[in-house]
Amino acid sequence: MSSEPLFTRRFFGLWAFAFVTFFSAFQLLPAIPFRIMELGGSKATAGWFLTVYTFASAFAAPVMGTIADHVGRKRLLMVASALFIVFSLLYGFVTSIPFLLLIGVVHGSLWSALLSSASAIMSDYIPISRRTEGLAYWGLAGNAAIAAAPLVGLLLLERGWIVLCLELSMLSLVMLVWSSRLTVIQSERPEGLPSLHDAWDWRVIRAAVSMAVIAFGYGGVTSFVAILSEERNIHPKSLFFTVLAISVVVVRIFTSRLGDIYGPQALLYPSYAAMPVSFFLLASAQTRWELVVSGALLGIGFGGAWPAFSSFVLSHTDPERRARTFGSIVLAFDIGIGSGSLVTGLIAEHSTLRVAFTVAAALSLLAIPIFVVATRSMRAGNGPGRHGIDVAPTDEHG
Repeated sequence: MSSEPLFTRRFFGLWAFAFVTFFSAFQLLPAIPFRIMELGGSKATAGWFLTVYTFASAFAAPVMGTIADHVGRKRLLMVASALFIVFSLLYGFVTSIPFLLLIGVVHGSLWSALLSSASAIMSDYIPISRRTEGLAYWGLAGNAAIAAAPLVGLLLLERGWIVLCLELSMLSLVMLVWSSRLTVIQSERPEGLPSLHDAWDWRVIRAAVSMAVIAFGYGGVTSFVAILSEERNIHPKSLFFTVLAISVVVVRIFTSRLGDIYGPQALLYPSYAAMPVSFFLLASAQTRWELVVSGALLGIGFGGAWPAFSSFVLSHTDPERRARTFGSIVLAFDIGIGSGSLVTGLIAEHSTLRVAFTVAAALSLLAIPIFVVATRSMRAGNGPGRHGIDVAPTDEHG
């Protein structure tokens, strides 16, 4: 087992930044549908905000990642954090629903800039010999924030929409100050100016389709599993999410090291295999224990899949373009979530949720074959980033 330190001051500093970032976003997302309905919009209109936000994040992610690699990841974190202050205040005072949706498009695009830039910086902090383990713990920042943020956001909403928006602007100010104090490892940057053509790393995108097909079912779960629980008289309605969250934490703490010892695929393939079993079981679940097992399997799958997949891709791509690499992963994952939520709703409306989750299960069966085929060229030889070197940390300027 490697003796290289993982939990350094830099690691915890960026982990805390990510926690605040997710804590801010996931206070807004559950609350803004109520604001849209307050302004006269329908439930369908309210649901459009998450759709435009997610898809804007997805399609902007590779572009934002490319910009970060060229102009500096720390610099982009600071710019995005500063603009988040502006957006938080705009949400408070704008009363036009189309304008709110437009703000959501820009906000979602910059959200992907935060995700890709921060993940790239963290990948430099994590020792190569502990990459899968480090990425697993890194992902828990978002999980921890999402567990608490919606409750806090809805409680603040009861005190008034403006109160919530002012609190979000203060959190964005904290993000700006925090990002300005991050120590970033100096690395080579790609030569020349960023270009739109350069933003699309098709090797990574093709491989990440394997993540998209499992994210499809996750999008459906996020939007409809509480409704399914109510339809089948399984209480509490939040049970699935509770089991899912606990399982993700447990599997990342106790199994992520296996990806470093035996290789990322040793963790990735069992994680992918757990997904269709979870969705098939969810489609037919009629009792509490069936729902619990389904949630646990989904947590096991997602808990292992993301760090293992990311670790594999980082080992076969250019270290100078890591923000673009993470942007490509975000692209596929967010498209899967957004389309999964939309299509699950359409299937449920014209058929049943049982059919919808059966479709999700069938689609998730493709994850392993897609990964094997899409990464054949990567696995055939050593990618540019397979062997890395440690570089002394220094503040990144410009």
